[in-house]
Amino acid sequence: MRRPFPPAGVPRRPAVSVDPFGWIARHTGPTALHRAIRYGGVVLFGAFLIRRITQYEDFALKPLWAVETLIYAALLSAFLMRVEPVERSSGWRDIAIPLIGAVLPFALLTSAPHPAIAADPLLVQIVFWWMTVASAITVWGVWTLRRAFSITVEARELVASGPYRWVRHPIYLGEIVTAGAVATWRFSWINVAVLVLFATIQLVRARLEERKLARWFPQYTSLLGWWFWRV
Repeated sequence: MRRPFPPAGVPRRPAVSVDPFGWIARHTGPTALHRAIRYGGVVLFGAFLIRRITQYEDFALKPLWAVETLIYAALLSAFLMRVEPVERSSGWRDIAIPLIGAVLPFALLTSAPHPAIAADPLLVQIVFWWMTVASAITVWGVWTLRRAFSITVEARELVASGPYRWVRHPIYLGEIVTAGAVATWRFSWINVAVLVLFATIQLVRARLEERKLARWFPQYTSLLGWWFWRV
């Protein structure tokens, strides 16, 4: 059941001046907005999943293909299963920062593989397995979070199982480590800058999520887990 207010004693979020989701919800209703975003996510990640399945022959390391395919399958499942938020995204930070973080890693692909790494089969295997293990962490995080998953900063349910027993943000951890592998494989100073910017955005995004979760779930602050800071 969707609660209209945070629990007693928990401060409400200050009003924001930029609230595009709120404006849309006032005209369509929050349920219609939630469904539109859900179906949009299903179509988007369903298309990505189909495309990745067809790219099997393009991957030299098949386990890497498998985990990257599972990422899209987990994201598709998340949009099919997730519940309505108890607090939706509001304000440009809740929306713009996560969206930038979601698309920024694709900028790493604009650089060609580094010749020195591409010429050494051992280094290629190391980098590709690095990507595989890191992506597997992301898959585990998304699959565990399913019902509470969101791209923008929202609060749905409190999840403390799977990798969340040890790490507060396993999805972001996996994404940052994967981006580090891609930046190494396609090394350039531009990609180094992209990697640093991406990691910074994910840290800020995590902080925003922690504050929102703490407003709705006070026990969140006492859960076992780490991510460079405590709420």
